[in-house]
Amino acid sequence: MAGQDGLRERKRQQTRQALISAAMRLFDDQGYEETTVAEIAAAAGVSTKTFFNYFASKDEVLFPHLSARIDAAVTIIARRAPGEDVADVLIRAMEHMLADAVRDELAGGLASARLPWVLSVPAVQAATLRRYYLAETELAEALHRAYPDLLDYPAAAAAIGSLFGAVLAASLIALQHGGTAGQVQAAARRAMEIATGGLRAMRPPLPGR
Repeated sequence: MAGQDGLRERKRQQTRQALISAAMRLFDDQGYEETTVAEIAAAAGVSTKTFFNYFASKDEVLFPHLSARIDAAVTIIARRAPGEDVADVLIRAMEHMLADAVRDELAGGLASARLPWVLSVPAVQAATLRRYYLAETELAEALHRAYPDLLDYPAAAAAIGSLFGAVLAASLIALQHGGTAGQVQAAARRAMEIATGGLRAMRPPLPGR
């Protein structure tokens, strides 16, 4: 049974990757807005119905790992240790997301392939803003739940926005200037250092106080 489950999961991952690869080829060959979901499915050798078993929309294929990455970060925040500094928790969450991005997007070339569309295609720009806004909202809610006595929701949103926005901006600029995966990672870490300066002043009460 375990072997069958593993085989099914491998098949599922192969189909998912085939859809991502087909979408990227078509976006590059004929343009993002000109490419349909049906064409992506056909290029991957599956039905349109199968496409929607993996992705809710065409733009989700551009960010295939974002949802799982945010879920993992939310879990890290929720499991913070009593008395742990906000900055330390957020750095740990961001480091996890960064490692995931290096593995799944930078090393594989997805981030570089997506960049020209993010910079020039209005539909992709809108999708990027929407997805990152939803991600920041989810992270801010998790941070507020983790530190209810220290951060109200607007303050939690500000903390997430300052760190998340800094890392995204630095990463995009490094990519735009032809940075390698290592250089993009270094730029993101430097952005974390800059953004967490103000967060260091926020300390939760010690347990029992």
